[in-house]
Amino acid sequence: MNYLIGCMLVVLVAIILRQRHQFEKMRQSARFMSYYAKLHENAKLHAKFQANTAEMLLRMQGYDIERIINGDNSQRFISDIEKQSFLKEHDANKKKLDEADIVFEQVKTKYESEVRQ
Repeated sequence: MNYLIGCMLVVLVAIILRQRHQFEKMRQSARFMSYYAKLHENAKLHAKFQANTAEMLLRMQGYDIERIINGDNSQRFISDIEKQSFLKEHDANKKKLDEADIVFEQVKTKYESEVRQ
């Protein structure tokens, strides 16, 4: 009878240790997925910024993407005021991108500190 109780106690302890291990793996997975989501969000912002920069450069030269798609490669005159508005829009997007990079660096630092523990 004592052997049976001892065996059951050992099995219960093993089950508890296994569950703790599984919960820790689950927490690591959740941390990684959170970091991975931020990584892809930041990459998406960078790709969008790069595309917007290319489009802005085309617009500053007098080309329009919609017309180019339709086969019209004609160039129109762009005033300095329009160019300044394009640059202001670009600077605002750059500022948003820099803020997103700061947030991503914070998330990255937090993730790396949690992984090392």
